[in-house]
Amino acid sequence: MTLPNVSDMPTVWDDAQLAAEAQKALEEFVDRRLAEPGGKYLAHVRARRGAIVRLFKALAGVDPSNPDPDIVRTVLLDAELFDALRYVTGPPVSEDDLGVLVTRRVEGIGKTDLKDKPGLPVEVLKLICKLADPFRFPWIAAGRAPSRGEIRTAIETTMTMHATQALQTERRGHGKVVEQRLETRLTELGFVKVAGQRKKKGKVVAVAPPNLPTYPAKGKITQPSHHPTYPHFYGECVVYGRKVDLFIALKTGRMIALEAKDSSSALNSTKRLLNDTAAKAKHYTAEAGKNIISVALLSGVFKVADLRTAQSAGLYLVWAHDIDGFIEWIKSQT
Repeated sequence: MTLPNVSDMPTVWDDAQLAAEAQKALEEFVDRRLAEPGGKYLAHVRARRGAIVRLFKALAGVDPSNPDPDIVRTVLLDAELFDALRYVTGPPVSEDDLGVLVTRRVEGIGKTDLKDKPGLPVEVLKLICKLADPFRFPWIAAGRAPSRGEIRTAIETTMTMHATQALQTERRGHGKVVEQRLETRLTELGFVKVAGQRKKKGKVVAVAPPNLPTYPAKGKITQPSHHPTYPHFYGECVVYGRKVDLFIALKTGRMIALEAKDSSSALNSTKRLLNDTAAKAKHYTAEAGKNIISVALLSGVFKVADLRTAQSAGLYLVWAHDIDGFIEWIKSQT
């Protein structure tokens, strides 16, 4: 663990420290990936197999050219079954794309549309059948019943395809997992998260208790009065025109604008660190001087040269494997 930093700013790493910390992050990334085949991937395969089997049972005996709307609607309103149904197409179609393809409208389709428009579920199923993968589901285009062997092959190929995509999506969300770890540590330290707002039947309602600071409208912070007050912090919001994951008030009155960045390659690190987060650090300095401290919470693979450049742009680097060190620095700010 990094020793507590008693300066008024987080650690600025020298080249040797950057190389050492970047290697630790890389090692953690490698260990995480090597654990996937027998862990997360296997769990996804089992889940996707269950979904595709349920789908086959739900649609057994349904005539694709003249399906029962109620049966199809039941499938489409079941999130797991709808997800599996999208993977019948070759290649799989996203929910947003499917809505546009069926309706030819930007708005796509929603649950209300599926419930209120009797013909819509049938249109969705017919489009899925039209786009069905001819290699995994050859019987659909042929208009015949599948053999047991074809069903087994379709289940096996679809479940692994779907599991792979689900795991890739989960990988992209690792930065959010790291961010949530930090939120937990902040809460343990006595900080309180000020939630945003949500809409209920068209009306905006606050989701934070009334005794907490007011969350800015639409999460847009454009002036100091919109800042949280110690010991509070905001979740994702837009600070002076730029999105951040956490906006944390320190006891000193300064703010931490933090983004969690997970990178899977050296090339990706350039985009995520330099072209995005480091550029924001310069922007915040121009907008608020030293009152906003720009921090990147890093996990994964990063080039030392990119880390050095990011620091020179005014971005402070915190490592996911050393959240303890960052918490100690926050505690020292009195």
